[in-house]
Amino acid sequence: MQSIDIFTCYAMAGVGALAGLGLISMIRTDQPRVTYALGLFRWALLCLAGLLLVQICPPDFQAPVLQFAIGLAGAGVTLLAWAFRQLNGRRTHPGGGVVVTLLVAVALWVAAAEGSPEAYVRTIGIVFAGVSVAMAIDQGLVTLRKQRFNAGDLSLLVAALEFAACWVVMLVWAWRQPGPYPAHWLHAPAWLLPVIGLSFALLPIVVAAVVFASINDRLQQQLRARALSDDLTGALSRRGLRELGERMVALHLSQPSVLSVLMIDIDFFKDVNDRYGHAAGDEVLRHVTQVVRDHLREDALLARYGGEEFTVLLPVRSRMEALAVAERLRELVELTPCETRLGQIRVTVSIGVAFHGEASSLEDDLSRADAALYEAKNCGRNRVMSTDRWAAGAQA
Repeated sequence: MQSIDIFTCYAMAGVGALAGLGLISMIRTDQPRVTYALGLFRWALLCLAGLLLVQICPPDFQAPVLQFAIGLAGAGVTLLAWAFRQLNGRRTHPGGGVVVTLLVAVALWVAAAEGSPEAYVRTIGIVFAGVSVAMAIDQGLVTLRKQRFNAGDLSLLVAALEFAACWVVMLVWAWRQPGPYPAHWLHAPAWLLPVIGLSFALLPIVVAAVVFASINDRLQQQLRARALSDDLTGALSRRGLRELGERMVALHLSQPSVLSVLMIDIDFFKDVNDRYGHAAGDEVLRHVTQVVRDHLREDALLARYGGEEFTVLLPVRSRMEALAVAERLRELVELTPCETRLGQIRVTVSIGVAFHGEASSLEDDLSRADAALYEAKNCGRNRVMSTDRWAAGAQA
């Protein structure tokens, strides 16, 4: 005998989505990426709130309303996956995201209207299993790449894995066990129904709580970072680099990754000031900071070391990855002119790369990166030079 009422779970999911919508609406941020993700979360929860219609509609209309609500729920889960990708810095083209979301909803509605009960149940399984597995894999990759796990990331990963596992089992069951199909359309083994019902019921409020906690944690970290930041560029100040950099070095001792140090200098910056004025020079500093920041992961530290010199501390999997990141940053600065009131100003950067050693301090790492930068400037500027390459060249 079924020990849980699935229709009640649908209603709980709808109420939880409305509560989550209110919770997320309390978040205030000036970051475009987070604001974009919050908008997607709001739309996702609004779609999931459609499950509440099943409980409040007249009994005679319950069947078509449920099929409509399941389509909305499919769109909502797809929007959740898109929102978490955006929040984690993994960009999705807006057009592609909208098309996939609409296809999911339309596929469920068409299968309900035109297909047999068997085809409809299989379509539900394919859609929800596919989206939930993709979300679990994506969240897993993001979590594994982070140097510091937090409770929010792990809770979300566990929830995504549980939801994905349930739907994979249901999909297999739909193929092996044709009808009879329940009125709530969750065709699953009797032992799984309570689990999947509760998963549906708790998904919206759990997601909203995790998102609220995660974003608040990030905002608090950013407020502290602003207290240690450079007023002109918004990057960390030299003091902020030393304080947060020492923590990163200490954390790195327990991690298998490589900690790289990039020293970045704007080439011929004095000529920019002399030709265009110091106001334009300030715009160039802000521009280079933005270009570099936009193409670094969240676990990197970016600081203005002094004048036109910047420092990046970046955990990477290998030294080759660090050099590839440095080269990409160099190319991006070269290919992206700074738009000023006096017209476009093109600049290039030279980059020195060093790597943290077991017996070295942050000061030692910065000195080696600065030496590599000096060598890059001596070799003609607008290039990347690492301590490895420099040492090999000097030895030769």
